[in-house]
Amino acid sequence: MKLFRLKKIIQGGIILLFFVMPFIAQAIEIQNYDNMPVEGDFVLGPGKIELFLDPGESITRDLKITNRTGRMLTINIDIEDFTGDPNYSTQLLGDEQGPYSLRDYIKPEISEFNLSHGERASLPVTISIPEDASPGGLYGATIARVSPASEQEEKIADGATGNVGIVSRLATLFFVRVKGDINESGYLKSFTTDKKFYKQGPVNFSIVYENTGSVHLNPYATIEIKNITGKKIDTVDVAPYFVMPGFIRNRSVDWHKKLAFGRYTAIASVNRGYNNLVDEAKITFWIIPLKVIIISLSVILLLAVLIWWFSSKFEVKRKQ
Repeated sequence: MKLFRLKKIIQGGIILLFFVMPFIAQAIEIQNYDNMPVEGDFVLGPGKIELFLDPGESITRDLKITNRTGRMLTINIDIEDFTGDPNYSTQLLGDEQGPYSLRDYIKPEISEFNLSHGERASLPVTISIPEDASPGGLYGATIARVSPASEQEEKIADGATGNVGIVSRLATLFFVRVKGDINESGYLKSFTTDKKFYKQGPVNFSIVYENTGSVHLNPYATIEIKNITGKKIDTVDVAPYFVMPGFIRNRSVDWHKKLAFGRYTAIASVNRGYNNLVDEAKITFWIIPLKVIIISLSVILLLAVLIWWFSSKFEVKRKQ
């Protein structure tokens, strides 16, 4: 009797597991959009997630992955650290551990799945900060690595064309600040133009910011343009951007002005991104449109010649 009961329990457990497993495996939510056009690409969003967490705290955020390739894709989720770069905003580190590593604390609900054209997957990703984590910045990336599913690879081998390569990658960057006593420190290192004399616009401004602290910062700026009389004639806004701890980042922005002539002054007010501290710097530059000057001088010279010619051909006599 006991053996019979045990068999029934085992059978019931197997049946329950059979029905429950598909729901466990389906750790992501997939929506289908029937009218999605074929764009030849896939989309991952958001591109950046910024979090403020306590030691020992966990939080889950959803990533959205959309297939617009016109074919089925296999999606693989990889986790990497990233750091700053002198020439680019960030550098993914692959298997290398970063100086402010977050990769061991990022856990996607599932690491591989298929996605048909017109489908959008909502993938939960959990970030768990250990109890003994030190205050400061931690940085990691969740990477969607895609390749055509097996049945589509045969079509490609037979000569089918598409805009997506065999392997493509997109990343969502996680900026985590562990709460506590942190070091926020940075400053405007330089403010320059690429030239002192321009024939015409645009004028390229370069803002170089150095982060000397232990967390990433989001500086932003306003550039005022004044003419030779000191009158403000234009303003250029520089949206917030991130600078990784221990790195220098250059931000370039153009001033588009078609009709400009003379000496100008540009004043940059750069908010450091913390405690409302602002650095200011001033530069001067010239815009001398040579073509306009040459044409103007040519016209003036032509008028002078015509006046001289007419005055030499026709004698003007005063009445007696």
